[in-house]
Amino acid sequence: MKKVLVIFLILLLFIAQNLLGQSADTLAARYSYLDSVIEVTSQDHLSECVVAAKNQVSIAVLMDNDSLLYESKMKLAEALNELSIFDQTIDILYELLSKLEKNPSDKRISKLQFNLGASYFQMDDYTKAYAFFQKSKNTALIHKLYGDTIAINSELGLTLVGLGRKDEGLDLLSKTVEAAKKGGAAENICVGLDNLSNAYFELGDYLNALKYQEEILNFPEFTNSSLQRKAAIQQHLATINIQLKRWQTAQRHTDLSIKYASQLGSNYWLFDCYKDQAEIYEATGNYKEALAFHHRYIILKDSVYKSDYDTKMSTMANLYEVENKEHQINELTVTQALTKAKVQRLYSILAALGLLCGLLVTYYFYRKNKSEKELQQRIAFQLLHVQEEERQRISQELHDSIGQNILFIKNQINSDMSTTDLTKLRKSVDTALEELRNISKNLYPNQLEKYGLTAAVESLAQEVNQLSGIFVSSDLEGIDDVLNKNVKINFYRIIQEFVNNTLKHADATAIRITAHQFEDTIELVVQDNGKGFDKLEWERKANISFGLINMEERIKMLKGKCSIESEPGKGTKSIFTIPI
Repeated sequence: MKKVLVIFLILLLFIAQNLLGQSADTLAARYSYLDSVIEVTSQDHLSECVVAAKNQVSIAVLMDNDSLLYESKMKLAEALNELSIFDQTIDILYELLSKLEKNPSDKRISKLQFNLGASYFQMDDYTKAYAFFQKSKNTALIHKLYGDTIAINSELGLTLVGLGRKDEGLDLLSKTVEAAKKGGAAENICVGLDNLSNAYFELGDYLNALKYQEEILNFPEFTNSSLQRKAAIQQHLATINIQLKRWQTAQRHTDLSIKYASQLGSNYWLFDCYKDQAEIYEATGNYKEALAFHHRYIILKDSVYKSDYDTKMSTMANLYEVENKEHQINELTVTQALTKAKVQRLYSILAALGLLCGLLVTYYFYRKNKSEKELQQRIAFQLLHVQEEERQRISQELHDSIGQNILFIKNQINSDMSTTDLTKLRKSVDTALEELRNISKNLYPNQLEKYGLTAAVESLAQEVNQLSGIFVSSDLEGIDDVLNKNVKINFYRIIQEFVNNTLKHADATAIRITAHQFEDTIELVVQDNGKGFDKLEWERKANISFGLINMEERIKMLKGKCSIESEPGKGTKSIFTIPI
């Protein structure tokens, strides 16, 4: 039974979890789909990327998943930052930071601080950028994120240069590059060298700018880097060589930058390449080509700026529309999802209740069957016990009475018959016969077999009256003809048991036995005028009293019903209803 209960509980938990998890699975699938959308659109279709990230935020809120909410908001902030929509970028980052700072042990705080610093740097707010880069570095050190400090120091160095603290900045950038080389992280090395080169370029030190940019070019990993990085490095080298008036070298790098930018299919690098090409042609006296490339540069630059502007405006419009319609379309979707979730929860609750009811019913019948089995075992035990007692009593009676009388008769017969007292001998024979009849009657009443139930009960009444002085009356007229032998003997035993109980416990002076026939039932009523009993106490003893159990079992065999009415001082009345 314990195994059955465990299986029920496991099944209950499984169904509830399955029903509750259906809506979550649907939302999770939608979230994963938007991940692929963001990956595809993050480079060339930032407006769509922003909308996808915004929808991911809504789904994460629905799923009540803090981890996914953080992840989706970070994607949204990064996409907005790429579009130079810094106000909203910073708002999102501040919101996330305020939540994470409640748990100082969260390692993600460092990245948020770094991203805030990067946004302020792009806005040329070097003071705030420096403050957040410094916080990010301190947090990384606390959490032993030593690898992250290299990238942070690189940005700190550039920021110091922007703040006019060029010596500190250049020194920090140089140390960062050395640390990156010791660590062997190719990305950190390339970024560090590029930042160092850009810093020298901004300070007008073109030779050092060229030195560090060429070091990237000669870096082994450069050959396997992306087209975007190759285009950027070649374009930077071309610009530096133009400043140094090294026209042939500048031309070589410009050709390569145009090649990589064309392969990349991005105008963002291409228009700067055209600008460099125009300057080279102008410096070398090829004014016609210089004018043509300058014209191409202007057209492409305007196209890129217009595209950026359109993308930014489209994104702003989409954001406004999304935010405006979130209380309409998206809210409707949310409401439907919540309604569906509630319905599923209701189903799960109903299923749980159903299983629980099944479990309780099963447990009830298990306990009932167990109790019935225990009762049957007790009945069987009591029955055997009573049978043994009855056998012992009969054996004792046969030995003490009939046996002694027969032995006396035998001795008389074996002695001299002339001296035998025939009167005593006859009396001994009569006594033996009487004892035999009494024993036989106790085992099975002869009147019941010969004359019927009514006569047997009347004989029992007379016997009880003679032995105890209790007045017993009976009125069973008319029921012998409608009862079969089995019912008669069970009725007799029920009456006999009631009378015995009365004699033992009731202190009664009278017993009344009646029977009434209805359409399809016989109602037997046995009552006394004794002291009665507390019914609650009787119900408690009903399961341990063999006499009461015997009465109940006989009623069950006859498919009948039994009710007992009694109160202290008011006698006892038993009503037995048996179907004909």
